[in-house]
Amino acid sequence: MKKKWLSLLLAVVMVLGALSGCGEPADNPSDPSGPSDSGQTGTETQAPTQPSGSTEAERPKGAAAEQVVKLFYSDEISDWNPLHPSSGSTWANWIDSLVEYDNYGMCQPCLAESWTTSEDGLTWTFKIREGVKWQRQDGSEYGTEVVAEDWVTSAKWILDPANTARTADLLFDIVGAEEYYLALEAGKAADWSTVGIKAISTYELEFTLEAPCPYFLSRLTYNWGYPTCAQFLDEMGETFGTSYDTILYCGAFLCTKYEANSYIVHERNPLYWDIEDIHVERIEERYNAEAATLAPEALLRGEVTYADIPADQIDGWLSDPQKADLIRPNRPGTYSYFYLINFMPTYDERDGLSHEQWLAAANNVNFRKSLYYGLDRVKAVGCYDPHTPEEYVLRTITPYNFCAADGKDYPYLDALAPYSTVDQFQSDKALEYRDKAIEELTAAGVTFPIMAYMPYNSESTSQTSLAVVVSQQLEALLGTDYIKFILEGYPDTDFLATTRRAGNYSFMMSYWGPDYADPETWTDPFNLGQAYNYIWRADGMATQTTKEAGDGRMGRTGYDETYWKDFIYGEKVAAATAETVDNSIRYNALAEVEAWLLDQAFVIPLGTLGGCGYLSSCMNPFESQYAPFGMSDSRYKYQWVYEKPMSTEEYLEQLPIWEAERAERIAYAEANGIDY
Repeated sequence: MKKKWLSLLLAVVMVLGALSGCGEPADNPSDPSGPSDSGQTGTETQAPTQPSGSTEAERPKGAAAEQVVKLFYSDEISDWNPLHPSSGSTWANWIDSLVEYDNYGMCQPCLAESWTTSEDGLTWTFKIREGVKWQRQDGSEYGTEVVAEDWVTSAKWILDPANTARTADLLFDIVGAEEYYLALEAGKAADWSTVGIKAISTYELEFTLEAPCPYFLSRLTYNWGYPTCAQFLDEMGETFGTSYDTILYCGAFLCTKYEANSYIVHERNPLYWDIEDIHVERIEERYNAEAATLAPEALLRGEVTYADIPADQIDGWLSDPQKADLIRPNRPGTYSYFYLINFMPTYDERDGLSHEQWLAAANNVNFRKSLYYGLDRVKAVGCYDPHTPEEYVLRTITPYNFCAADGKDYPYLDALAPYSTVDQFQSDKALEYRDKAIEELTAAGVTFPIMAYMPYNSESTSQTSLAVVVSQQLEALLGTDYIKFILEGYPDTDFLATTRRAGNYSFMMSYWGPDYADPETWTDPFNLGQAYNYIWRADGMATQTTKEAGDGRMGRTGYDETYWKDFIYGEKVAAATAETVDNSIRYNALAEVEAWLLDQAFVIPLGTLGGCGYLSSCMNPFESQYAPFGMSDSRYKYQWVYEKPMSTEEYLEQLPIWEAERAERIAYAEANGIDY
């Protein structure tokens, strides 16, 4: 059972809904409007519930005299392009989006001060905030305002396959976007005028959708919803996004200083349109290759204002009265962690490792199920939180309390209830499936043990411990005469690029976080074209073809130039998501698709590891922007730096207050017919 504090935090996501959906869309008052300038009718949306900006007179008790966030970082920036998904939390503070989420998880205007939706739900028109200036990293004005055309520029750049933005599919709900992308991918002429993204005036931006999208607003909070100045893009050419001074800024902070493997400094932008809500004056990040280990002690010395407490240090902190008062439970994350069985191994064949042997085993459903039921999830999650690991265990890919239908939390819908309500670690079942796999694979000429290559991030103590614990636990249960794991540590830098995305593994832990407010987001990592475990390469899952013979978007391996189509899983997802109005039908259908994925043991759920354990922070989590997707919760808007880190007692005291205030905003929205 989930602890109350965990459930309360995550529960807010369940009540959020994009239009009629479940995620987190707009909480803005809705007034019927007549025909807009674009000739449509619909609803104009603004936000009366947006938190008001605090002034110096409203400075909270205990706030530090110097509003400076001090952090360690260990992963050097390798990509400065804000339109790439690899661009992380930093960019969220440099560039604003059309909409964002406030500290209660309610969608509100940002660079779009209002928007209109047509009655058929197909046309969205955004009124862009006037007077927002593009700036260089030194704070000087570039000379142009942020205008509607800047989002057209971003979309056009992302929809060009040559730019490898990797988020083009998030635009495919827009009229003509996918066709435009495919034409360019095939080397054909493409007509941008056919794409439903248009600047209908200097400050009016229009999107026309292929079909009603219940989570469209939430998608606008991701990287593809950032604006880009066309003039600057042309000026920079291939150097755009290669350094902190080859991008433009329109957000709350400017990157004023940077030295590789040394430091990053962000200064509050004095020209920011909403500067009243930006209390942090400066963010100082210092490079430290051992940040994860050293940050806790650095916090005690006042060198940083935030530190995660590694699992191997938690006992020491909790047993020390002075340290125990400086830590609190980590705010539960919405990232789902799971184990993947790889259908495209690329590792070197050594030490008994064989692609042929592994693929034979991976394509045997009984072998996969032996691992599925053999994994002790509580023991595994204990590597991240040794005190209450059961609180973070997942039995489905979609986390608890992300959304609901028919009065049920999504993992408890009929199709998923057999998984979510029963402990999936069942040693008897695991051994039963092991014996079946041995019989079937032996008859097929496979020799045992199956050698499984498991890479891990060696710079993370928790991931290192996890790899050891999981491999030993599975070997102990199933027998080393059945399976043996070969572990190899990789540095944190480019870890995913060199392991999972490259197919350089047999079995490994990975994760996915939601990109928008709909359970469809949890299907995305397993679709064609995604570099997860390549399940379309599994026996009978898809049809091989050539690029020329293809008739739609296909996933290329990247290694042997083989293309695929008629993907069974993709067909199931497409059928489930065809319903765009009735979320009961939509969510139950998606739950059936996820149940199929689990039944086939293509994915083995693990837990919400990103929200495990304890941390020490001089910032109040209930002041920060809150959203399970997009970039909003990476911003420092509304936050204060306090003299002393929040304690567990303070955290648990403030939690119900925050929840009550959140409930008031929901009640207000519902009473006034506001979509939130």
